[in-house]
Amino acid sequence: MTKYKLGEIILKIMDFRGKTPKKLGMNWTENNRDILAISAKNVKNGKLINLDKAHYGNEELYKKWMKEGDIEKGDLLLTSEAPLGESFLISEPFKAIISQRIFLLRPNPEIIDSWYFYLLSTTSIFKKKLQERATGTTVLGIKQKELLKIEVDIPNLKKQKETVKKIRPIILKSELNEKINTNLLRQIKLISNSYFSYFEVFDGKIPTNWKYLKLTDIANLGTGYSYSSKDLQKNNNMAMATIKNFNRNFGFDSRGYKEVIPIKPIKKEKYANLFDILVAHTDLTQNADIIGNAEPVLNTGNYEQIIYSMDLVKVTPKDNKISPFLLSLILQGDMFKSHCMKYINGTTVLHLSKQALKDFELPLPKNISDLNELDEFATKVYKTLSNNIIENTVLEKIKSTLLNTLF
Repeated sequence: MTKYKLGEIILKIMDFRGKTPKKLGMNWTENNRDILAISAKNVKNGKLINLDKAHYGNEELYKKWMKEGDIEKGDLLLTSEAPLGESFLISEPFKAIISQRIFLLRPNPEIIDSWYFYLLSTTSIFKKKLQERATGTTVLGIKQKELLKIEVDIPNLKKQKETVKKIRPIILKSELNEKINTNLLRQIKLISNSYFSYFEVFDGKIPTNWKYLKLTDIANLGTGYSYSSKDLQKNNNMAMATIKNFNRNFGFDSRGYKEVIPIKPIKKEKYANLFDILVAHTDLTQNADIIGNAEPVLNTGNYEQIIYSMDLVKVTPKDNKISPFLLSLILQGDMFKSHCMKYINGTTVLHLSKQALKDFELPLPKNISDLNELDEFATKVYKTLSNNIIENTVLEKIKSTLLNTLF
């Protein structure tokens, strides 16, 4: 092991702290066909996120802003504050504007492998060193001068590549599972809309042997557990599903669970099981991204019991009326979301009226068995989604163990 200061292993650093389009006499175009501008808000857990909410700039702005050069394969993006210490490895050619609260670090390949540098940046040891040199009260941030002073222990390149060889396949497999799930979720939405929202497979008209049924004719609606801060306590056996389980761009996120020790008795109907359907009735996002979204529970984490919060409503199919998988597919289309949007009230915090689900009607054939093939497809897809999420949970634990062992 050799001890280096970060400034000694970096060939180039880009830091555009305080830079704005207006200071260059220009503006963001907000056209997603233009060049993406990456800020700290777009980097999380080794991924680029919330790109639909990002700024964009044209070629002229790009040339004025990125005078120091283009992003290159092997570069590392590291957030400087809000949040501090999130990183993303540029693993393929990528054109973007480096925006607010983010560093671009280009490692010296003669000293450190780019993948090893990325893995190092995700370790608890490195994050602790960032925090030790950070300043701020409300928000922690690190300045370039302090960042470059951070000392790290680096093995020789051969040892680095051996370490990368053990961890990289785990990350790539996890990323593959996520890509598969993203594709499957798109298929779900497309098929739901084609059959039940716009009837595209039926030339735009509801079939003559179909009719509209109230959701309450085929499913029961359950309200969630009303909790307080006293309920939120560490508990390895029980957690509560919340609106944090709802991804803004569609999909179920098991990281949204809150561990609880309920201070009140829990009724049977307040529990949620794998593939139960939950509908978000509260939303803190600015654009009503999650309110009215229906998500099946795709992973219960390592918890033996899951309850769901008062911000959610559980939709449970009645006996033999419809399968939960087919019902999930239907409710994940535009028809259901559009219906719910008419029942929203509030400004900063949005609320969905409980009447929304009671009033919702969905088109179904008089003989539900006509949809058996679609039901089989939905069943297979949701189970695949669940298996991939569960596998990624295991892979994440293995990766964390290896990082703690090898760094």
